[in-house]
Amino acid sequence: MLDHDENKINDSGDSNSDATPPGGCCTLKPKAKKSRRKLVAWLIVGIIAAGFVGVAVDALFIEPHGFKVTEHTITISDLPQEWDGVTIAHLSDIHIGRLSDLDDAREIVNMTNDLRADLIVITGDFVSRADAITPALVEVLRDLRAPMGVYAVIGNHDHWTDAPKMVAMFEAAGIRFLTNKHQILIRNGKPLALGGVDDLMSGNSDVTLAFTGVPNGVPRILLSHNPDYAELMPPGSNVDLMLCGHTHGGQVNIPLVGRLILPIKYPKYAEGLVQGPQCQVFISRGLGMVYIPARFNCRPEIPLITLRAK
Repeated sequence: MLDHDENKINDSGDSNSDATPPGGCCTLKPKAKKSRRKLVAWLIVGIIAAGFVGVAVDALFIEPHGFKVTEHTITISDLPQEWDGVTIAHLSDIHIGRLSDLDDAREIVNMTNDLRADLIVITGDFVSRADAITPALVEVLRDLRAPMGVYAVIGNHDHWTDAPKMVAMFEAAGIRFLTNKHQILIRNGKPLALGGVDDLMSGNSDVTLAFTGVPNGVPRILLSHNPDYAELMPPGSNVDLMLCGHTHGGQVNIPLVGRLILPIKYPKYAEGLVQGPQCQVFISRGLGMVYIPARFNCRPEIPLITLRAK
């Protein structure tokens, strides 16, 4: 009997031991597991929210006026050795008006002058509204300095404001507009033809007229606000390099989505150096903004181009 009772006691003990949950006392209770999942979820939400806030701050307050000098070397096959190493500061799409002001213009002028480029070119869209064409803006742009001069073409927004008034006032400040015409530049006795065409959208682009009278064999650089003109130039234009703006690089460039504002027919001309049907085409991201006061993943730039002989 005693042995039988001891067995009962042992059986009862074994039964209680089997009832202990796996993992013993350290196993999380369902409520604790749920709390931890909530904490992780809130952490993820917080990280995503902080990312969105960071992107918004960058797009609205940092990039729009964070002008950046970018350096580029472009080789031209028939460039004389006398022109090898010449530098060009390329300004475009300043868009003084609602979203960019005189302080922006002053900073752009100062940064450009600090580069001490041999030549300054401006590929259109100086302003976004007619009331931005003021004597005060003229005085700011008058400070642009380059040994070989400052040359420009007209953009579509310039046409939409008051292009004749703008051209007259800015030329009085020392900026020469090349509207379907050219200027022969001489360096150590060797010529280069710098030409310009009117805006493709709102004007009458004519590269043949622009280079009328330029002898064969003289290298040609063409200023055009809209890079799409590279696809429309007539055969035999003999352009070596085309400098453009207009695109703003898309202004807002979202990874995996693309460029938000790209007002051209041929997306390959969004920015940078591209090979066109007849010549190399360099497209600046520009300096100003249109439609929305934001830039993202697309900083405004002042390209400094160094020409090299092949």
